Amino acid sequence: MFVLYRPGKDVWAFGVEPARVKYRLRLARYPAMVEAVQQWIQTREDAGRKFQLLDIGAGFGRTFLYLQAEGLDQRFDFVGLDLEPGRHDDVYANNPWDIRQGDAEAGLDFADDSLDVVVCEQLLEHLNHPERVMREVRRVLRPDGLFVCGVPIFPEPVARLRRRHVERHGLGGSEHIQTYSLKSIRRDLADAFEEESAYGFRIVSGGLLRRLENYAWWYRFNRRLGRLLPGLCIEVQLLLKPRPQ
Repeated sequence: MFVLYRPGKDVWAFGVEPARVKYRLRLARYPAMVEAVQQWIQTREDAGRKFQLLDIGAGFGRTFLYLQAEGLDQRFDFVGLDLEPGRHDDVYANNPWDIRQGDAEAGLDFADDSLDVVVCEQLLEHLNHPERVMREVRRVLRPDGLFVCGVPIFPEPVARLRRRHVERHGLGGSEHIQTYSLKSIRRDLADAFEEESAYGFRIVSGGLLRRLENYAWWYRFNRRLGRLLPGLCIEVQLLLKPRPQ
């Protein structure tokens, strides 16, 4: 599990993992990802078959965990790719993933048009050459496949200021090499993908408002704001399909 559960202090965020609040907005992108995958399956004429899913930057396995919670784990053959060589021992226990160590910037070891769903959450901002990953995702994704791409964002004026600051002064300890706004991530993805929708998360969260994250109405309100004003949120999730070549 991701954190040590503390009885009497923690609850189960979204019914999936222990946290201090029931609807932790920092995790809201995972239920949203599950909703997107469910809707994608429902549109398929071949919905009865098993699909191929790749999670790039698998981390501790939240993609699998949240899909499993909705009973979707049996619909996919999972592959998790992560740069950390010991990741297989870190991910959610008793998972059926094929966990592979590798550098996505160096290429994806999959055949052209071989994957149905690719998830890349909160990874591109850490890369020196995210465009290489985008090209590789386009190559391996089936023409009717789904790409779920999530990154942290800034409003465009703030993003420009941060880029200038990084150019002049370096990262200053930050792990985020790339600085995205909604406009810039859309621009970077536009050559290879067509956007179907974009959802923002966390216009405001944590701090004095953290207690509100125990209430479903606050979660629904924030999801609504994220749909209406994605560019003003702290992070965004884009649902995309490959452009015809």
